Amino acid sequence: MRMQIACAVALWGVSMMCWQGCRPPAATQPKSVVKEMAFDLMDAWVEGDSLHAVVRYGGGCKAHFFRLQKNGPMLKSLPPKQPVRWVHRSEPDPCRALIVDTVRADITPFRGTPHGSTFLILTGWDLPLTYSYP
Repeated sequence: MRMQIACAVALWGVSMMCWQGCRPPAATQPKSVVKEMAFDLMDAWVEGDSLHAVVRYGGGCKAHFFRLQKNGPMLKSLPPKQPVRWVHRSEPDPCRALIVDTVRADITPFRGTPHGSTFLILTGWDLPLTYSYP
């Protein structure tokens, strides 16, 4: 009887460790993301109210998250120019796979005028991206 209880407790402990550590990454950003990680920007384009980018980074074992953010104040020109950059965050990822992914972000907060267009100056991308809106 004691042996059965000990085996059941051991099995439960192993299953709890695997349940907590072997689950695929959640769709939301975990609280344990610790630092900004390097990546390569392969392509970028504006489609409607979204900025799309093809990114390449190393990893494969941990969840990786990309967020678009301002990279300085809007430049007062015609049309206005907004510097932006992609931020890549992840827990340290020991895997060495080369991942290529397409990410997107809403760019309506970066409108420089009520109507018309704004140039997005994306860090790591040579050409300004034209964001036109009604």
